[in-house]
Order: sequence, then structure tokens, then C-alpha cells
Amino acid sequence: MSPEEFHYLDKFSNEYFKNMREIRITSLLWVWDNLQSNSGSIRRKTIIELIPYQSLSQLLSELVEEERYEDCVVVRDIMELYKENEKNGEYKQLF
Repeated sequence: MSPEEFHYLDKFSNEYFKNMREIRITSLLWVWDNLQSNSGSIRRKTIIELIPYQSLSQLLSELVEEERYEDCVVVRDIMELYKENEKNGEYKQLF
């Protein structure tokens, strides 16, 4: 790897992933707002099938470390959807 490639790789990874994570958090807020408003534009099953539980768990731990508790509440509430469906015997492979 050349020094130029390393420079761009480092620049790309740091800023890019920080921005992508913020976009992801914003998207989760949008998803949760739509689900709570019962607008019908998104279903619980769609959320569960498209968002991996493990990635939500990892995101939650990162947000707790950064003390972003307002965002933690939304991620935790979305994770509760998985637990509600697990009581019915669905999505067992996600845990």
C-alpha cells in the first residue's frame, strides 16, 4: 500500500463511518416515529427483517459509552420489537 492510498484510506474510514453512523441513527429515529404514528408506511415485520438485532445491540453499547441517552431510548425501543416477537416464537434465530 502506498502512502497516498493509506492517507485516503484513513481519511475515508474515519469521517465516512462517523457520518454513516449519524445517518443510521437519524434513520432509526425516522423509523421509530413512523411506527409510533401508525402511518402505515412501515411495518414491524419489515423493521425486524431489515435491521439485524446484533447491530442494534452494538450501536446501543456505543451510544451508552458516548452518553447519548436520548438516542439510546430509540434503539432500545426498537430492540423491544424483537423481544415482543420472540415471545410468539418468531425470529428465534436472531438471538
